[in-house]
Amino acid sequence: MIENPMILNNWHDKLTEPETPKDFFGDEVTPVDDYVIDCGAVILRENLDRYLREQLGFKFKNEQ
Repeated sequence: MIENPMILNNWHDKLTEPETPKDFFGDEVTPVDDYVIDCGAVILRENLDRYLREQLGFKFKNEQ
């Protein structure tokens, strides 16, 4: 019995499979995610604080 290596290796056709969009930090973006776009870069809402700190130099303060 000969096994098909494409099935054994979980092979799939990258040309017909749509690429999953990624945000600035490489996280997958799904249609239900909240995100912002800054100069063409997509940033998930959960990564927004990190993006503002690391890329734009924002400093967050709590005055309570």
